[in-house]
Amino acid sequence: MSDNELQEFREFEDGVRKGLGEMAGRIHPSDRLDAIVTAGGPRKRSAVWLVSAAAVFILVAALGIGYLIGQNRTNAMTSTAGAAGPAEKDQAQPQAQSVPPDARSASSSTTPLVATNSWAMPVYWVVTGTPTQPWLLNRTFVPMQATADRTGRVQLAVTGALNLVEGGLGVPYAVQQPWQPGTTASVAVTDSLITVTLNQPGRLGLMAQQQKVAVQSLVWTATAAAQLTVPVRVEVTGGRPVFATMPAGSYSRPGSDLSYTDLVPIWIDVPGAKAQVSSPVTVTGEACVFEAQFAYELLQGSTVVKQGGVTASIGCPTRGTYSIPLGTLAAGSYTIRVYDTSMKDGSVSYETRTDFTVS
Repeated sequence: MSDNELQEFREFEDGVRKGLGEMAGRIHPSDRLDAIVTAGGPRKRSAVWLVSAAAVFILVAALGIGYLIGQNRTNAMTSTAGAAGPAEKDQAQPQAQSVPPDARSASSSTTPLVATNSWAMPVYWVVTGTPTQPWLLNRTFVPMQATADRTGRVQLAVTGALNLVEGGLGVPYAVQQPWQPGTTASVAVTDSLITVTLNQPGRLGLMAQQQKVAVQSLVWTATAAAQLTVPVRVEVTGGRPVFATMPAGSYSRPGSDLSYTDLVPIWIDVPGAKAQVSSPVTVTGEACVFEAQFAYELLQGSTVVKQGGVTASIGCPTRGTYSIPLGTLAAGSYTIRVYDTSMKDGSVSYETRTDFTVS
C-alpha cells in the first residue's frame, strides 16, 4: 500500500470512529428497570438503528480496505510484469539480422516463434579450450531457414552441433569434432524434458572432461533452440552409452555462476564468422575473464592493423558483455583476434578469432 493510499485509509477510519462515537453518545442508560421498560420500544429501535448503522460503517470500511489493497496488488503486479524480461538471452530468435540479442541460458517460454525468412540458430560447438580445460563450448549463431515448430528448431540445431562443416558459415575458430562421421539424432520435446537419441556413440579415446563437454554441447544447443530451461536426456539407440565413460542420462546446464565450467572465456558474437559488414565496425561478444580484462588484435593477413585492451562489463565468474569499436575500415578481409593471458607468466591462455569482410 502506497503512502497516499495509507493516508486516505487513515482519514476514512477516523471518520468512521467519529460517527460511531457521536451515535453512542446519544444513548443514556438508566439503572431503573421501569424507566428501561417504559423507554424499551424507542430505545430498542435506537439500539437496532445504531447496530445497523455501525454494521454499515464496518462494511463500507471493509470494502474500502479491500479496494485499496486490491489496487495496491494490481499496481504491484503491473509493475512486476512491466519489469520482467526473458530469463535467458540465448533464445533462438527468427530475424533478418545475422545475430540476435545475446544470451546465456534458455527461457521457460513455450510460445512458438513466428516463421520468417531467416533464423539465427544458436549452436554450442566444442572448441579448443584452456590449459586446464582442454575442450569448452563456443556459442555461434548460424543463419538458417526459419521454422515456427519448436521440435523442428531443436532438430535443426542439434543436427548442426553434430555435423559441423569445417570452414562453414558460422563455425567457430579451433572447432573440435567429438562425434563419429554419420552421427544423426532424433529429438522429442515436451515442456519438462528434451530427449536427444543418437544413432551411435561418440568417438573413442576422449578424456572424461572432453566427453562431458561434448554432451553439454547438445544440452546447451537443445535448450537454447527450444527456449526451455529443462533437463536434456541424451541416449543412444540400443541402450548403449553415449561415450565410453559417459552413460545415457538426463543432463542440465550448470547455474549461471558456474557457466564458466562449460563455456569459453571469450567469444565473438558480431561480426559472425565469414560475415560481410559495412563501416564503421564494432565487435561485440561475451567474456568471463579475471578482472574483466583481456586484449584484441585486428589483422589483415599477418599484419596487425589495430590492437588494444578490452574491459568487459563484469569479471568472472559472472559472464559479462564487451564492445570493441574499430571505427571506419577500408574494404577488404580482416580477422579479429581476442585473447586472454595468464596471470602467472603472461602467456596466452585462450584465444578465438573470426574472419570477416568489409564491403
